[in-house]
Amino acid sequence: MKAIKSNKKRVAIIGAGVVGSAVGYILRNKGYKIAGIASRRPESAKRAAAFIGNGTVFKDPVSAAKAADIVFITTPDKAIEDVCNKIADGGGFKRNTIVVHMSGALPSTILSSAKTSGAKTVSIHPLQSFADPKEAVFRMQGAFIGIEGDKDAVTDAKKIARDLGGKEFLIPLKNKAMYHAGAVVVSNYLVAIIDLGLKIYEAVGIPKETALQALLPLIKGTISNIEKLGVPGALTGPFARGDVSVVEMHIDEMRKSLPQMFRLFTELGRHTVRVGSEKGTLSKDDAERLINALTRKVVFLNPLQNIKVRPRTSRGGYGL
Repeated sequence: MKAIKSNKKRVAIIGAGVVGSAVGYILRNKGYKIAGIASRRPESAKRAAAFIGNGTVFKDPVSAAKAADIVFITTPDKAIEDVCNKIADGGGFKRNTIVVHMSGALPSTILSSAKTSGAKTVSIHPLQSFADPKEAVFRMQGAFIGIEGDKDAVTDAKKIARDLGGKEFLIPLKNKAMYHAGAVVVSNYLVAIIDLGLKIYEAVGIPKETALQALLPLIKGTISNIEKLGVPGALTGPFARGDVSVVEMHIDEMRKSLPQMFRLFTELGRHTVRVGSEKGTLSKDDAERLINALTRKVVFLNPLQNIKVRPRTSRGGYGL
């Protein structure tokens, strides 16, 4: 990415991890001035500055924020509000400063202390997973970026999202948690479902490493089909064809071999029946037979069974 002459606003990065480093790198190469970098660990801030190729490292977030027109708080989610409060208490936000966090789950309202200084607050969340800064820079390009925040900050946020290489869309404040839940399902739950498949293979004697290598082409092929055909068009297999006898065989084997995962397996199956019905290749009769097969053998356990409830604590609620 080739740097261009700086003609844009000054940026501070508070929290010099993967996302903060990647954001700083991209924006610096889009002409923004990286005016300040701060992190809980000084070595992290120095490492981020080296990766970005520019930026003054400050010992504290207040000083870094004072140097900027746009402040990115890219700390872990649990620290965002406290960091924002610390900067606000220290007079780090100027009037009309744009204060940004990049959490997918938390609303922009956790930045409310910045507004007391006249700052504008917004959240900008890339729908991607990032493992390291170099990969994050690459994956940010073309990613969809959800925006939620002050009405007078949204225009600026859209511009920032486009400069990051993304495609912006708006998220209603009241639906922020549900928006993030959807992202968790297709990312985190996907990993968990693949783990379930690997454990099924392990139960029949196939080593986990071999199973993963064997299943990866199927996983990649399914993702490719989703990209080309969408959902539910990409659904194949017994739930798309209505092979009730095959699903019943699966149910019996799962109950016998992996009883601890039987409930998860059947619950996923019930939702897959719905997807098959939406595709239009599954008849109503076969869908009902599949639902019956996936329901009648499930033992619904009390989720609190074998959990000892402690006496009520002085702080309220129950200690478990």
